[in-house]
Amino acid sequence: MDPAIKKQVLRLFTYGLYAVSCAEGDEVNAFTANWLSQVSFEPPLVAVSIEKDAKSLPMIQRSQKFAINVLRTGQRELAGTLGKSGFKYPDKLQGISHELRPDGYVVLHDALGWVGCEVRNSMDAGDSILVLAEVVDVGLIVEGQPLSMAEAGFRHAG
Repeated sequence: MDPAIKKQVLRLFTYGLYAVSCAEGDEVNAFTANWLSQVSFEPPLVAVSIEKDAKSLPMIQRSQKFAINVLRTGQRELAGTLGKSGFKYPDKLQGISHELRPDGYVVLHDALGWVGCEVRNSMDAGDSILVLAEVVDVGLIVEGQPLSMAEAGFRHAG
C-alpha cells in the first residue's frame, strides 16, 4: 500500500467536529472528537474513538458516561482549544461557558445541542479505544449548522 495515497484517500472521509465532555467528581474535561458516529436507531447508540493517552479516557471509563456537544459552524477556535491535551492544558475549559449538570453531564453553552451517553461497551482499536454508548438524554440549545473538519481546515495524517 502506498502511504501517500492512503493518506490522500482517508482524508476524503467527511467528519463533523464535536466536543466530548466528561466529569469525575468536580473535575471536568472536554476534547475535540471527529471519529464519532451514530450506529443504531433503537436503542440509540453512538461510537466514539478516544486516544489511549487522552486524559478523558480513564474519566469516562470510571464514570461510564460522557456528553457529546455538537459544535456549530464558525467554532474552529473552540475546536482547536479543546483539541489540546488535557494533561498539558488542564484549565482549557476556563473561559468556555459550560455547566456540570446534576446528572453528571458537562454541557457547553455555545454548542448547537448535546447528547448524554452511558457506556455500554468498549474495545481496543489500535492507538485508541472505541467506546459504544447509549444516548440517554439530549438537549437542543440553538438551531444552526454543525462544524465540519473541512470547514475548520483540520487534517488527520491518515
